Amino acid sequence: MASDEVVVPMNLPKSVLLTDLCTEINRYRYGTPGVYVCLLMPVVLDEQTRFTPSLVAAVNHGRLKQCEPRQDGFYGAPNFVFDVFDRSEFAEYEARRGAFASAGVCEYVVVFTDTQECLWNRLEEGAFELCHPDGDGVLKSKALPGLWFRTSSAEDSECWSLVGMVERGLTRLGHHMLMETIFHPDGRKAEWGDWMPFDAG
Repeated sequence: MASDEVVVPMNLPKSVLLTDLCTEINRYRYGTPGVYVCLLMPVVLDEQTRFTPSLVAAVNHGRLKQCEPRQDGFYGAPNFVFDVFDRSEFAEYEARRGAFASAGVCEYVVVFTDTQECLWNRLEEGAFELCHPDGDGVLKSKALPGLWFRTSSAEDSECWSLVGMVERGLTRLGHHMLMETIFHPDGRKAEWGDWMPFDAG
């Protein structure tokens, strides 16, 4: 394993933003048994590639499981990775973005603390594409169906508004279908065919 991992320092603004957004993502975890959400745990993509993102969310049961959780981190590509950076750390963001896309991470999201800019990358045919909010200003995860994120609420530190978005998302069909893949070995494949959450919206 490579020993030259770039360690991105945590500062007070990053910690505050990460704590606020974890309130939302952890609410999603409570409503989604079978999904791990962890802070500052290493992701080992191969023997030479290791990163420690701000947050990792990984499906841990069923046919959508992509990585193996161990005592010292996640081995393989998690479903969802989130980072908080300063804009001066853009080069590290780009390095992680390329590695995560190559490894098969479904979505990689970064929020820059100093500009409040959110870049939401979704894997499409082996490459990341930037996603944009819908007409209501909401970004809806496809790697974790039901995880909804309103960028304006994050900018204004409206934590309870963000949690309210998750409450709505957890009632949507995409989240119910994700849970079926966790609770049932075949994920209702006989009824739904080769459906995957990233097709559900």
